[in-house]
Amino acid sequence: MTSANTLPFVRVKQINSQVLQLDFNVNWGMDDLSPLIAAVLAKLSAKTLEVRQGADRYCLRIQCHEFQLLLNFEEYSHSCWLECVTEQDSAAMAKIKQLLSS
Repeated sequence: MTSANTLPFVRVKQINSQVLQLDFNVNWGMDDLSPLIAAVLAKLSAKTLEVRQGADRYCLRIQCHEFQLLLNFEEYSHSCWLECVTEQDSAAMAKIKQLLSS
């Protein structure tokens, strides 16, 4: 599908001060998340701290520099978004948007 060096983003949209929506130019399902996750983590130089998986939802708590974020995937709506863990983490959102958009 994609490699960690090729970002499959069509758009990175800031929804509010704590949420970035990621739209991909590839179709994906729950079985296809590994390359998408690898691409996001590589671009942000982030690491995974925790993973939670449900029937149609996959959530990673990630460390990006000194900030913690949730990287969420929802299969039914084909939605992906980055969300701040705490209000203090919102200071990173503009920089993260810039990193993902470049």
